[in-house]
Amino acid sequence: MRGCIARKIATFGMAATAALGALGTATTPAAAVAAGSDQSITPEVAAAMPHIEATGYHCVITANYGWHWEGYCNVYSGQLRTITYCANGTSSTGLWIGARPEAWDVWGDCPGSTWTRVVFQWHS
Repeated sequence: MRGCIARKIATFGMAATAALGALGTATTPAAAVAAGSDQSITPEVAAAMPHIEATGYHCVITANYGWHWEGYCNVYSGQLRTITYCANGTSSTGLWIGARPEAWDVWGDCPGSTWTRVVFQWHS
């Protein structure tokens, strides 16, 4: 009986983790993204120079865990979102965030894989 309960708890925990991870992202094909001021960064570049700066925003990648990255973005004008590309061919797209005085926390996940590139997509 204990094994059955443990499996149920583990299943619930994995489902809850997947649901929480999906709150900030939605998968979309790369072709469906709007054109604008896009910049990308790879893990190697992020390790050497984690800052991404453009006309309407400034972002910094603060941590790289292989399957997960995190950082923050100051959005000065327009809207910004991140698209995280994974080694297994999947991608996840963050929600659009707008201009405000405080920085936004941003992150991307590649469950079961590693991230290969993050695109910072901005439009006015």
